Amino acid sequence: MSAPGRRYIRSAVVGLVVTAAFVRYQLLTDPQSPITRNPVLMVMFVVLCPPSLLSLAFDPEVGTGNYYFLWTLIALMNAAMYATVRVLRSRRLRGPG
Repeated sequence: MSAPGRRYIRSAVVGLVVTAAFVRYQLLTDPQSPITRNPVLMVMFVVLCPPSLLSLAFDPEVGTGNYYFLWTLIALMNAAMYATVRVLRSRRLRGPG
């Protein structure tokens, strides 16, 4: 695989990791947990994972099969977004021609 291809995949993996960290944080700060959610951290995760806004529309119960299915889709969309941004950025830096 070429070096640019590896960079695109690496960017996609970063998108997956960001989403996984977000899901993990939500599970740790579940309403039944003694740990409360930090609003600043939640906003940071939304900025780093814009597809997570889809979870507001569906709002599945934490820990259910629907919850994991939705967050799997969000993770794939976030990975695709990170890879797309990397591709567009590399094309822009390369310039015309």
